[in-house]
Amino acid sequence: MANQGLIQSQQMKQEQILAPQQIQSLEILVAPLLELQMKVSQELQDNPILEQEKPGGEELAGDVLTDSSSAENDTDENRTRDDADKSNQEISELLQLADSWQNSLAPASTGRKYTDEDDEKRHHFLESLTEEASLQEQLLEQLKLSSVDDKTKELAELIIGSIDEQGYLRSHLADLATAGRITVKEMEKVLELVQAFDPPGIAARDLRECLLLQLKARGKSTSMTAELIRTHLKELGQNKLPQVARKMKISMQKLNDLIGQIRALNPHPGLALAPNNPIFILPEVTVEKSGEKYSVTSKSDNFPRLRISHFYLKLLEDPNTSEETKTYIKGKLLQGRALIKSLSQRQSTIKSIAEVIVDSQFDFFEKGVEFLRPLTMQQVADKLDIHETTVSRAIANKYMQTPNGLLEFKYFFSSGFRADDGEVLSNRSIMEKIKDFVSNENTSKPLSDKQIAEMLQADGLKVARRTVAKYREELNIQPSHLRKEF
Repeated sequence: MANQGLIQSQQMKQEQILAPQQIQSLEILVAPLLELQMKVSQELQDNPILEQEKPGGEELAGDVLTDSSSAENDTDENRTRDDADKSNQEISELLQLADSWQNSLAPASTGRKYTDEDDEKRHHFLESLTEEASLQEQLLEQLKLSSVDDKTKELAELIIGSIDEQGYLRSHLADLATAGRITVKEMEKVLELVQAFDPPGIAARDLRECLLLQLKARGKSTSMTAELIRTHLKELGQNKLPQVARKMKISMQKLNDLIGQIRALNPHPGLALAPNNPIFILPEVTVEKSGEKYSVTSKSDNFPRLRISHFYLKLLEDPNTSEETKTYIKGKLLQGRALIKSLSQRQSTIKSIAEVIVDSQFDFFEKGVEFLRPLTMQQVADKLDIHETTVSRAIANKYMQTPNGLLEFKYFFSSGFRADDGEVLSNRSIMEKIKDFVSNENTSKPLSDKQIAEMLQADGLKVARRTVAKYREELNIQPSHLRKEF
């Protein structure tokens, strides 16, 4: 038998490794404006070489970029003293880049200047914002007002901590009982306490219990509506209304009245107490009509503008500055250059993509969504001579302000269909047609997917029934048997 042991060998293989600057550039490209502003703010804290221009183009004290001619003279003298110094050459390139960066983003001279009073108003507004209490915090406040012992309050806190934002108890009661070192029956009594809190239906374990708790709060626990929920809720969801009416020995009119009472209940009671946290969106570009064409402009007022601190450049030129300090400053300058380049490339890439979109979707801006044309990321990439993944990263979570409203970049990308007359339409246009057909249908005889496909074919669009079903699901439209009203 051959001897077995450890063997050491060498192997060569090619592997692509992203440099830190490349990773930073990708992160900046992908980040939406609000996130980008936070990233830049963090970089400003970490890199003292960088300074941010104030709104309205106000000059910063000692900023080398406020006088481009003096900056060029300083760097020219520096290169003359040591023309072979590579670091100084890189610093000179950085200054030129930052100068062009500032000029490209400088606001119009006729624009309004921000005053100290504006800053005070802004700070007052931000300091006046209050954070709404969470669902759990509001339930805990109600618990504090309950006349129960401390042990019960501790157990109730376990339940409240397991309630999701919609108001449902997502942890199993047995697990909570084990954590509280009590029996399940005892934990059920604590659950009854929490379920008595506002809003009615809170801490329910499923939809049936949620609706029944709301009826209980209204004194209708023994009503016919409660019976309908207890025994036939699943059948209601399947729209088996005639069968339910026969089992309950009531008319369809009576059943529809009961269903109306159920629809008046809230299936997500937690949202009534949950704080309203809107998602803030800042558009990257603005699309406006100029003559017979649509033009794209970058939203530079939302974009962070950076400049280089003159103070540290003076330190770099000062012969009394230690070599250790100079090395530190040069490193930070190179980092600043990489950041400014990444920001410049990001804005240029997004604007270029927006311009291709606007050129391709002229009919959409003129006539509406029905004239949206198919467009793929590969088509945009080919026109700009960049990779498709770059387009995908650049448009992620990005928005543009258009005459048709605030729209996501991804809204304009879709496959399409060719009509009988040769016109090519986006699948989003097909979805809009399906939505219109359903909204105008006879609810007692709702349209089937096959019928919708036939209606589209009558309009010259050959769309398969499966495709209609797929688009209907994307539109959150129920199938015909669930849309039927008696």
